[in-house]
Amino acid sequence: MRRIIATAMSLVLFSMLFGQTSLNESPGGILSIKKGQEFRTIAQGYAHLEKNILITNETRFRMASVSKQFTAMAVYLLIQDEKLNFDTPIRNIFPELPVSCKKIQIQHLLNHTSGLVDYENVIPTSQKMQLSDADVLKLIQNLDTVYFEPGTQFQYSNTAYCLLSLVVERVSKQPFEDFCRTRIFHYLGMQDAQISASHGFERRAFGYHPKDSVFQFADQSITSATRGDGGVYISADDFGKWLGKKNPLLSARFFKDLETYKVPVKDEVYYSLGFFFTKSEDGNLTLFHSGESIGFHNIMLFQPQHDLIIALFTNRDDKYIVKVWEIAMKDENIIIPNIKESLFLWLNKVYNGDI
Repeated sequence: MRRIIATAMSLVLFSMLFGQTSLNESPGGILSIKKGQEFRTIAQGYAHLEKNILITNETRFRMASVSKQFTAMAVYLLIQDEKLNFDTPIRNIFPELPVSCKKIQIQHLLNHTSGLVDYENVIPTSQKMQLSDADVLKLIQNLDTVYFEPGTQFQYSNTAYCLLSLVVERVSKQPFEDFCRTRIFHYLGMQDAQISASHGFERRAFGYHPKDSVFQFADQSITSATRGDGGVYISADDFGKWLGKKNPLLSARFFKDLETYKVPVKDEVYYSLGFFFTKSEDGNLTLFHSGESIGFHNIMLFQPQHDLIIALFTNRDDKYIVKVWEIAMKDENIIIPNIKESLFLWLNKVYNGDI
């Protein structure tokens, strides 16, 4: 009975919170909750306003930084294949990088302790075309400086994850998209998951930005074509196949390495292998991440010991996601140890360097 009531409440919330103007004029989102074999989703709003295409379980959303867990897994698989090590110097793979990068290792890219310059800060004002990950490498390869000694502090880095997609390509000798499709997506039965935006409208959410009383189309920016830091497009159905006890990629060894290579962020919150995480007093893990890009806001949480996943994907880049997420967390009686404010807003502070 409680689950039925919680689902009904969430439906009302979606109608209220994602109906800023009216349902016929609003993008929206999809909330999914999976516990063991039980999988519930609640969708509201339009994937494409102009074409009147509704959001469904099969609608693919741009994951933005939620993509990093997939990039990290691709690299981790190459480590399992013994083609890489956590301590492999990145200049072994990118000899074109300057001497200032000589101490940076694969683990520093994975856990945001590389000190690499943020590529967003060095994009030329004349840049009109969307950047690729290879463009990111070109932007930083002549900058003979880093923010700090690698491994000495945490600073969230999209640059690092753009390089990691190129690591996968150079080491595997496959396009990043092909490697992820074969080794992750299709291996787990995630048939619709993909890297980079599809060209058609089928099963794809398009991004919007609120302005005054309407939503403006806002699907892509100059940084929306990079892949390693934010390029995954995935549906709620496929994301439900990614996290959970049935995923053999999330093995006992994976969770051991998650602990081994973790770095502190703040107040006993850590980062490792594409996830933020913390622990309860009884040792239970809570993994989480959010994603923010033009037109899209997303957030996810995974508690492996309870086999619980909560994910909220939206194709609007306002803060309404905060209200829906917090009420969903309350309905499911989820408390994240060591974080005393809205999780989405806390993560936003991390990305902006305010934590």
